[in-house]
Amino acid sequence: MTSDDHEHRKEHLARIRRVKNLLRFMPRRARFHKYPLIGRFAAIARKRSFLWSFKTAHVRPSFYAGSILSLMPFMGVQIPVALLLALLLRGNFMILGGLQFITTPVTAVPIYYGTYQLGKSVMMLSGFGQSIEVSATPAFDVPSAPPPADAAQASAGLTDDDVNPPHELRWTPNLGTRINALLLGGLIAGTALGTILDLLWRLGARQADAHRRKVLARQTASGSTHPPADSL
Repeated sequence: MTSDDHEHRKEHLARIRRVKNLLRFMPRRARFHKYPLIGRFAAIARKRSFLWSFKTAHVRPSFYAGSILSLMPFMGVQIPVALLLALLLRGNFMILGGLQFITTPVTAVPIYYGTYQLGKSVMMLSGFGQSIEVSATPAFDVPSAPPPADAAQASAGLTDDDVNPPHELRWTPNLGTRINALLLGGLIAGTALGTILDLLWRLGARQADAHRRKVLARQTASGSTHPPADSL
């Protein structure tokens, strides 16, 4: 074995070790039955080979779906939703489910705060988020001198509370806008993360293919290729 072959072999073994380290954080087929809730579907999941396939057609959808789901405020049900998405998209569940561990009880607060701020900024820039700002008037603030009731209102026997909604209900549309900002921010950030992972995957696949071609060319040049199948 030449020095170049030795270096290539060391590089190949190093890549295998890196992949194995990553697989430790992914829901693998052998341990699928140990997961709560989804473990009861282990027999069904093991029969779906695409859930464990690292072919490009199964990997790329998993990057995008997994990244978006991991940044959505679905903490606690992410793994079951990830399995459902993997079945619908025919994606790799190891990747799609493994990405859900980005959001943990430790990282959830800064991640959700960041996605909320991102969604809020986009909504404000687009003109759909004017109501997201909190009113400076306290929710239970009572004016010291209420304006006089309109004559028609008084004659109808209506009070101010009948005409204007109570102050304590003002938070309802604001809460909906905040949830929309959180979802929008998760969608944008998740799509960006999925794009980055997709590009890294394709770059790595291209480098691995180039390495295989070099090894094959070197073996052909040295006459060390495997004998044809008919001669075995």
